[in-house]
Amino acid sequence: MAMILDAFMSKFSALLADFVYEEVIRVLGVKEDLQELRGRMRSIQCLLKDAEKKKFGESSTELWLSELKDVMYDAEDIIDLCRIEGAQLLADQNPESRTSSVRCDFSSVLSCFTSVPLRHEIGNRIEEINNRLDKIYENRKQFKLEKSTISETPQITQVDSRQTSSMDDPFVVGREVEVAANSLVDRLLVEVVDEKCRLFAVTGMGGIGKTTLAQKIFNHPKIKTFFNLDPVWVCVSQTYSEIELLKQVIRGAKGSYGDANTKSELQIILSNSVASCQSFFLVLDDVWRGDVWVDLLRVPLYTSNVNVRVLVTTRYENVATDMEAAHIHPVKHLSEESSWDMLRRRLFSERQMELANDLKELGFMIVRRCGCLPLAIKAIAIVLAGKKRNRKVWENFLKNDAWSISNLPEGVSGALYLSFEDLPSHLKQCFLYFSLYPEDTLLDRSNFVRLWVAEGFINEQKKLLMEDSAEECFNELLKRNLLLPRYDFENYGKMHDLMRSLAIFLSKEETSFGDLNVKNTTTSIKLRRLSVVHQKAAIKMLDYVADQGALRTLLASHSDLLLDDQRLSRLLHLHVLDIGHTQIEVLPDSIGNLVHLRYLDLVDTRIRAIPESIKKLTNLQFLNIRKCKNLIQLPSGITWLYNLRLIDFSETPISFIPQGIEKLQQLNYLNSFVVANNDSCSKLEELNSLKQIRTLSICNLEKAQSKTIILKDLPNLSTLTLKFSVVPPIPGEEQELAVEELFDKIIPSQSLENFQISGFFGRRFPNWMNLSSFEICVPYLTKLEIFKITSCTQLPPLGQLPELRVLDINHASKVKKIGPEFLGIDVKLTTGAAFPKLEKLYIGNMNLLEEWSFDAQVTCNASPGLKLMPCLHILKIRYCPLLKQFPKDLKHTPMKSLNIEFSGIQKSLDNLPIELEKLDMICCKDFEKLGCLPKLKKLRIVACNAFSCMEKLDSLQELYFHDVHKKSLPESLLLLLRQRGLQNDSNDDFQLSILCNKMVVRECLKEGSYWDLIQHIPRVRVSGDGHHLRYSKQPYVYDTNL
Repeated sequence: MAMILDAFMSKFSALLADFVYEEVIRVLGVKEDLQELRGRMRSIQCLLKDAEKKKFGESSTELWLSELKDVMYDAEDIIDLCRIEGAQLLADQNPESRTSSVRCDFSSVLSCFTSVPLRHEIGNRIEEINNRLDKIYENRKQFKLEKSTISETPQITQVDSRQTSSMDDPFVVGREVEVAANSLVDRLLVEVVDEKCRLFAVTGMGGIGKTTLAQKIFNHPKIKTFFNLDPVWVCVSQTYSEIELLKQVIRGAKGSYGDANTKSELQIILSNSVASCQSFFLVLDDVWRGDVWVDLLRVPLYTSNVNVRVLVTTRYENVATDMEAAHIHPVKHLSEESSWDMLRRRLFSERQMELANDLKELGFMIVRRCGCLPLAIKAIAIVLAGKKRNRKVWENFLKNDAWSISNLPEGVSGALYLSFEDLPSHLKQCFLYFSLYPEDTLLDRSNFVRLWVAEGFINEQKKLLMEDSAEECFNELLKRNLLLPRYDFENYGKMHDLMRSLAIFLSKEETSFGDLNVKNTTTSIKLRRLSVVHQKAAIKMLDYVADQGALRTLLASHSDLLLDDQRLSRLLHLHVLDIGHTQIEVLPDSIGNLVHLRYLDLVDTRIRAIPESIKKLTNLQFLNIRKCKNLIQLPSGITWLYNLRLIDFSETPISFIPQGIEKLQQLNYLNSFVVANNDSCSKLEELNSLKQIRTLSICNLEKAQSKTIILKDLPNLSTLTLKFSVVPPIPGEEQELAVEELFDKIIPSQSLENFQISGFFGRRFPNWMNLSSFEICVPYLTKLEIFKITSCTQLPPLGQLPELRVLDINHASKVKKIGPEFLGIDVKLTTGAAFPKLEKLYIGNMNLLEEWSFDAQVTCNASPGLKLMPCLHILKIRYCPLLKQFPKDLKHTPMKSLNIEFSGIQKSLDNLPIELEKLDMICCKDFEKLGCLPKLKKLRIVACNAFSCMEKLDSLQELYFHDVHKKSLPESLLLLLRQRGLQNDSNDDFQLSILCNKMVVRECLKEGSYWDLIQHIPRVRVSGDGHHLRYSKQPYVYDTNL
C-alpha cells in the first residue's frame, strides 16, 4: 500500500526524539545530524495536509510526495541496518549478549558503534538524507504548499456503536427492499411450462443495494421451502476462474468432482449433481459479463431437467439482457425522504427528534451529495457520528473539498473518499492494505493483525500488545462500514467492490495486485508492495518489479512463484514475504540476506529444510511453518531470532525445538512446542522465561522430565493447549502413574481463558483440578475442552469455575457416570449456583456413559436453593449409546437448543426445559414420546424408529421428520397436522419436511390419504426413493415427479 506519510513521519519522529538523547550519540558525534533530520521531518510534515489535497489535481505535487516517500523509506532502512550491524558488533565485543533475553533497542545497539569507519558511514548516510530533505523542503515554494498544525497520530477513535452495530441494519433501505424482495420471490416461484430453468436479474449502480436485495431473497422462507437444497451463493469477480467457479457450484449442489479439472468434465458433473437435487436455487453476485452464464453455466443447468432458478446481480442492464433474463429488476435510488430517514435513524435517537428536524434541510443536502446511495449514506453517517450535531458543523462539513474530488474510479463518490479521509492516519494505512487481495476475498482478522504489526503500522503502547492494537484497528474498520462483516465466518470481513476500487486507486503509486499497476508504473514511481496471490504469471510480474530494487512486501500465496538465489538477490528490502501454499521445495540459503524481513510465511509448502542462514534475520517477528509435511528438523539458529513474536509449527512433523527458546523474550504465540529429551533441544522449563506468551500449545507432553512447576508464572498466558501421546496405544500402569505425576506439576497461569487437554491417559486428573480451589487456580477460564481422555473414570469438578461459558468433553471413554462430583460442591448442604455462567455444553463419544444425574434438589432458577447452569442455552449429546435418560436436573435451565444424536435415550422425553425452542433427535432408536414444549419452534426427528407420539406443540414453525422404513406417518404427526390445518391462520408460516419411502410420498399427493391434511400446511416438502412433492399454499406451488 502507499505510505501514509503523516503516520510514518509521526512514528519515525517520535523514535528519533528518544534516540538523540542517548549517551552513545555524543560518542558517535551525530547528535546534531539526527536533530537536524528530525527538525527537517517536522518542517515537511507541516506541509503534508495541503500536499495531499492538491495531489489529485496537480501531478507535480504527487511527484513531490513520491520523492519524499523515497527518502523516508531510505531513512528507515538506514536505521534498520544500524540496528543489525550494531547488534553484530555488540555480540563480537560481548559474546554473552548472544544469549541475552533482552531484545536490541537503540541504546544498546548504538552503544557498540565505536568503530570509526562505521561511525563515518552512519554520519555520511544521515547527512545524505538531510540533504535530500533540504531539497524537498525548498521545492515546496513552487507548489505553494501551506503549513498546518501537526497532530499526533491518535489512537483509535471509537464511534458510537449505536450507529455501527454489526447486526443487519433495518434502516438500510427500509420498507422498499422488503416489498421488492417479496415481489421478486413470487416471480421466482411461478412455474412456466417447458421452462424449468429460469434466470432473473437485479441491476443497478454500485452501492445502490443490489446485494442487500439478493440477500433478502436468498434468506426468504419461501425460497427455503420451494427448493430441496439450501440455496447457493457465488461471488463472481471480474477475473473469475471458470474451473474454480464450476467447482464451487458443484460443492453447493452437494456434488463431488474428484480429480476432474477440465471445463467439460465439470459441466457434466454439475448437471448430474443438480439433477439429483430435484430443484436448485443459485445466486450469482456481482456479475460483470454475460459469459459466466451463456458459456459456462446455462447448458449444465438446463440439461439437469429440474426446477432451477438463478438470480444475478449486475451493474449493467445489457449484461442481464445478454443472459436472456426472464425478468430484470432495476434497483432505483432511494428517495430523498428515505435517504434522510436512513441517515437520521443512524445519528439521532427518538429523544433527539427536535434536533434532527432542525438539521433536516442540511441532511437533505448531505444525502443528495451521497447520490441517495445506501453505501455512501452509511459511510457518511459514520463520519458524522464523530462530529457535533449542530448547523455550523454540518454546514462546514458540506464545504469539505473531498466532496468534489476528481479522477476517482467509476462509481466511487466523494462521500466514500470523505469516509476514508476521516480516518486517523494509522487506520488509513490498514485500510489501503486490503488493495493487495483479490476481489471477494474473505479477510482474516488474525492474518492482518500480524501483517500490520510487521509492516510497522501499529504503535507500541504500554501494557497493550501490538497485536491487540491491530485487532482494534480491524474492528474499527468494520464499525465504520469500510469492511463488511461476514456473519457465517467469525473473525472475517469482506470489502465492498467500490471500497476496494477506492483502496486500489489511492495506493496505485506503490502497490499492485497482480499486474494491475505493474505495467502502468513509471520509472519515477517505485512499486513497494506486490501481491500475486492466486496468480499464474507470478514470476513474470515479480521479475519486472524486482528490477526496481524497492519491493518491501511480496504476497505470493497460492501462486506459481518459485524463489531462487538470483531472485532473492533483488529482494533485499523485503519486510514481508508470504509464499505459503506454493510448490516451493527448497528455501535458498540466501534467504539470510533479507535482513529487513519481519514476516515469513511458508505454510503448507513442500520445503524439506530451513537453512542455518535464517539466524541472520534478527528483525523477523512472525514465522509461520505450519503444515510443512516434509520438514522434520529446524535449524539451531532459529533461537537467535530475538524479535520473534510468533512461531507456528502445528501439523509439521518436527521432532524437537532447538535449544535456546528461552531467549525469545518477545514471543507471544507459540504453536506447537514439541517436548523432547535430547541434549540439543529446548526443555519444557525454558517456557517459564517467556513472560509475554499469550497463546501456547505443547505436544508430546508425556516426554517431559521437568521437576519444576511450569506455566504458573506466565502472567499473560490466555490460551493453552496440552497434548499427550502414548506409544503403544494402550499405556501400562507405570506410564499412567508417570503422566499423572507430571500433570500435577503443570499448574496453569491464573490469567488463562481458553484451555484444551487432549490425549491425557492418566487414571485421574491432576490434583489442582480436583481440589476445591480449582476456581481460584483459573478464575478467568471461559472455555474448557477435554478430548481423548482414555483412562479417567470420573470427570473433574468444574461447576464452580466462575467465568466458564463453553465446556466440551469428547472421548472420555472410561467415564460411566456424570454425578454430583461434577458440580464441585455438596449438593445437599449448599445453596448457590453450579456452572453459573455456562452457555454451551457439549458431551460426545462417551461409549460407557450410562447415567447422568446430580442427585440434587435443583430448584427453578428463579427460586432460592441450588441453581444449576442458570445461563445454559445450548446442549449437545452425541454418541452416548448407553445413556438411557435425559438428566432431569437440567429441566429448570433456560436451555434454548438441544441436540441428541446416536444415544440410547429411551421412551419418553417429558422432563425437558420449558424454554426449549429447537430440538434435534437423531438416530435414537428407542426414543418414543416427546412431551409438551410450549415454546418449541424447530423440531427434527431423524431415524428414531420407535417414535410414535408427541404432545401439543403450539409454537412449532418448522418440522423435519425422517424415517425411510415406516410405511405410514405416525399418528401423532398426523394429529399435529390436523391441528395446524384447523388454525387457518393467514400469517402461519409453518414448514413441514419429510424424508420417507416412496409409499409415504404417494400418500401425500393430491390423490393420497394424507392430502386433506397436507393441503392446509403453508409449506411442504416430501421426498424419498428419488421421488418428491413440493407444495406451497401461497403462492400456490404443486410439483411432483410421481
